[in-house]
Amino acid sequence: MDLRIITTPALIGIDTRPAKIEIDSQLPKVEMKQQKAQLDIDTELPRVYIDQYECFAQLGYKNSLDVAWEQAQKAYERVMGYIAETAREGDRLAAIELGGNPVVDIAEEKSYWQPAPEPFMLPLPRPRFKVVGGISIQYQPGKIHFNAIIHPVRFNVTPHKVEIYMRQYPDISIEYTGNSIDRRV
Repeated sequence: MDLRIITTPALIGIDTRPAKIEIDSQLPKVEMKQQKAQLDIDTELPRVYIDQYECFAQLGYKNSLDVAWEQAQKAYERVMGYIAETAREGDRLAAIELGGNPVVDIAEEKSYWQPAPEPFMLPLPRPRFKVVGGISIQYQPGKIHFNAIIHPVRFNVTPHKVEIYMRQYPDISIEYTGNSIDRRV
């Protein structure tokens, strides 16, 4: 038999495009302002003042103004005491009705008079102390101000794409190439 069979196979075409990502971004900016800290230290050498006047005054070492004031006070007290004593003696002399000899009694009392001792007081007063000077510290903390500028990120995405198509369709072609045809069937 003279048959010729021609077949054309099916061919599939595949077209692929890979995914693509395009990113456009800028680095963020940070603006920073700084205020410096400030420290001020002032020093003054310490000085100690000691006032011992009260201690020395009680021991008898006084300035002239205090001595004059003290003597005036003593004189005033003595004058007032003398006036009071003279008034009492006058009252005794005036009271004749009580009897006795008041002139003799007064003379006898005055003949044995002794001055009263001035008391000495212990403990002495403490001296007064005054301290000036020292350290003065002024501190002002610094400050930092931040301002962040963030730029948006822009991106473009092309997704992965696969296209499948028929590049060649299948085909069968049968052809009789002989001269005689048997038609007996």
